[in-house]
Amino acid sequence: MLNAVYDGDVPMPDGARDTGYRLGDRRLWLTDDKSTAYVRTPDGVEAWPRVKDGVGCK
Repeated sequence: MLNAVYDGDVPMPDGARDTGYRLGDRRLWLTDDKSTAYVRTPDGVEAWPRVKDGVGCK
C-alpha cells in the first residue's frame, strides 16, 4: 500500500537531487523529505509515494 497516489506526469520539484541510481534510461531523484521518489524517464517525471510502514520483504 502506498501513502499517496502514484502520478505518472509531474514536474520535477525544486530541490530534488539525482541519487545516481539508474535502471536503463530511468533515473531516481529524491527531495529532502523522502516522502516521494521521482523517476525521470524519457517521457517526463513520475512521482512514486512512500509505502506504508510494515510493507516489504522480511
